[in-house]
Amino acid sequence: MGSTASSRLRSIGSTPAPESSRDGSADPHYGHPMGETRKGPLDGYRILELTTTVSGPMAAMTLADQGAEVLKIEPPFTGDTARFLGPARNGMAAMFATVNRNKKSVCLDLKVDEERAIFLDLVRTADALIENYRPGVLDRMGLGYEALSAIRPELVYASITGYGTGPYENRRVFDPLIQATAGTAAAQGGNDPENIRMIIFDKVTALTTAQAVTAALLERARTGRGQYLPITMLESALSYQWPDVMWSRTYVGDNVSSGPGELADWFPTFQAADGPVSIILVSDGALELFSIWREASLHTDPRFATPALREANIDELVAEVNALIADVPVAEVCATLDAFGVPVARVNTLDEVFDDEQVRHLGAIIETEHPDGGPMRIARPPVPFGGVRETAETFPAKHAPRLGEDSAAVLGELGVDGETIARLLARDAQNAAAVHAMLEARAAAEAASTDD
Repeated sequence: MGSTASSRLRSIGSTPAPESSRDGSADPHYGHPMGETRKGPLDGYRILELTTTVSGPMAAMTLADQGAEVLKIEPPFTGDTARFLGPARNGMAAMFATVNRNKKSVCLDLKVDEERAIFLDLVRTADALIENYRPGVLDRMGLGYEALSAIRPELVYASITGYGTGPYENRRVFDPLIQATAGTAAAQGGNDPENIRMIIFDKVTALTTAQAVTAALLERARTGRGQYLPITMLESALSYQWPDVMWSRTYVGDNVSSGPGELADWFPTFQAADGPVSIILVSDGALELFSIWREASLHTDPRFATPALREANIDELVAEVNALIADVPVAEVCATLDAFGVPVARVNTLDEVFDDEQVRHLGAIIETEHPDGGPMRIARPPVPFGGVRETAETFPAKHAPRLGEDSAAVLGELGVDGETIARLLARDAQNAAAVHAMLEARAAAEAASTDD
């Protein structure tokens, strides 16, 4: 059921490897030496993942991409609910396929004594555990930090929640609610709040968690002790947005210079002849160079004499700049301002990102083939550990698994008897057939509704 390197296709726009890397020598631009599978910096660490949707799975994915062995422990029947969330093909949802790569899926019902005992045996082999159950749930199941650290003192136990303990601890959590509580939505729209159009704090929390787990493992190397890491989405959000969104609210008391307004207000987009473009005209020098190019006098206009005045009169500045580039194609705007040293970039649509010349030059987006989902694109991990960047031939090492795909191998290695493994696999096969039938029925109903 797993994937192999033969399923890899290509990196979008990447340049063929030079001869020096084809003969087996390492090249920092073109992946691993031939015949070698590079082991990441976290090779040898085992992570147990008890999470769903995005924050926990993406945290574990980050560690898996860096070489850790991640065992994704999923409940029978449906497993991680993100398996069925959003665009999908052949039962494999795109988001699930992205944030669950390089993992092994083990199906266990932790409410059943026998299977909980198997899980505890896995804990005894683990270096870290990441969970995002609602507060108190795992404690009531006997799987909280106190219980697990008693059998595995070295365990790093990361617990992700939306709000943590307190007034909101029983509130169901979604990313937009964190945006609302943290003030993020208000910061986007002023008197007309709106959410950022992405689940930004799920992903920020994922990165926070991955970094925290790695740091705790580093500390364990010195002390020999594990620890409990309670991580909230709300605190992750506040920490992430504080330097800029809250800069006018950081100092308390008097004698604070007012500054030039909110940072986000400095950066409008402009409209060229054939599309939008981002031009940074914060500095006096950038505005003067732009004005010289367009034979204009914006840099001497008293409305725009300083960054603070430009921010205060931003609508007028946008109107003036738009008028000056209304007949200039975006490509010419970018080429000219690049030559002048004025910060500029085309505003890509989501579909244009794939063909952006810098994205293609970096090989930042990989095309590969999931054994169930089929051809797909993924963003390559941004950090080239060991000076070696991943390519379509090397990444991912393993595609997102089917539910319970690795149960037999993992449990067999653990020493679970064959009869028990066979019984669990039979249950999972029966459940998979039921889920498949359910999905087929739903697809048929949706098709009939569309026909009507």
